[in-house]
Amino acid sequence: MKNRVDDLALFGGQAEFVSVRPIGQLAIGPEELFFQQARRIFEGRRLTNNGPLVRDLEGRLSDLHQVAECVSFCSASLAIMALLRLLAKKGRTEVIMPAFTYPGLPHLARWAGLTPRFADILPKRHTLDPASVAEVASRDTAVVLAVHQVNSLCDVARLEEVSEKYDIPVLYDSVHGVGCVCDGERVGGHGVAEVFSLHATKIVNGFEGGYVTTNDAKLADKLRLARNFGFAGQDAVSQCGFNGKLNELHAALALASLESVGDVVRGNRMRYEQYLQHFRPVQDCSFLRYADDSEWNYEFALLELSSAWTLSRDDVVAVLRGENALARPYYSPPLHLSPHMPEGLPVPSLPVTEREAGKYLQMPVGELVDEDTIRRLAGLVAFVHDNQEEIAGRLAS
Repeated sequence: MKNRVDDLALFGGQAEFVSVRPIGQLAIGPEELFFQQARRIFEGRRLTNNGPLVRDLEGRLSDLHQVAECVSFCSASLAIMALLRLLAKKGRTEVIMPAFTYPGLPHLARWAGLTPRFADILPKRHTLDPASVAEVASRDTAVVLAVHQVNSLCDVARLEEVSEKYDIPVLYDSVHGVGCVCDGERVGGHGVAEVFSLHATKIVNGFEGGYVTTNDAKLADKLRLARNFGFAGQDAVSQCGFNGKLNELHAALALASLESVGDVVRGNRMRYEQYLQHFRPVQDCSFLRYADDSEWNYEFALLELSSAWTLSRDDVVAVLRGENALARPYYSPPLHLSPHMPEGLPVPSLPVTEREAGKYLQMPVGELVDEDTIRRLAGLVAFVHDNQEEIAGRLAS
């Protein structure tokens, strides 16, 4: 524990944690299951190109999400790019999306030949506000790319009304939605399609990778063609495509990881509840709550600092990262204000987005975080709170 401000690693002290405490899941399924699946690869010499492990994985994921079709890709990003190209209304050029989301999302629109158009979000829920979507929708809108957030699913019914009114397809980025159930409906069958990630930081770990769930068999067929250069036969190309196939080794880890999804979710919930318990005495902060009426995967622990803090949220993040706790600002800066956005795009007024983007810290989670870590993090934040004026002065000097 820290006794003086000089004890903070940011000012030359020893870091609280010898090894880093990450913000990603980094959950790996049973090793024996992974190597068992990997032996199938080496024995059959089928390394890629829609092999048996990929097909098994897609079947398992279809069952998990209770949908008719699942199409895997080597990354969720390529899956989104393919869907944007396939779903965009011809002659239209814009994708409506939130600015409170992963900073790489607008890049995917640009790679698909489309321009991001940002709409505001709902407070606390952090999902697209359907009323804002309706306001920015125009004859140029090709598709809506909505994002299910870690603590709340999109207002699917109201977004569907906007979709029907303006004849715009809705695609869901659902990388935080594995295992989630809202209003009795499992995430995976909303809109035209949903996209999930198999990245190492996600609930299902395939090293890298992603997949699309849909109940549209024709769209699934087009996606399978798109991920394999559009090949409909050995030399026949039926549509534009690229090499987006998931390989067998990544499918092997994802299959092993699927066996422990329940354990991962239970561990996440346990850590979330430990955060609530150990941070209860810490003044002027609270965690974003998960609703009790739905099933969540508890992937993130999001700490909100109240307006009583004089030290900025970003300065608190800097202190924690110095202690090897890899906290980070949550979706900040909002994408419409990011210096990395293309020049010439109009800067919209998104008051809710800008307010929410200044509030939260994404705290360490996953299997490398235990209760002792959480207890020590609570002590660190309490120390920073009680010494924030001195810390702010040191940072300013």
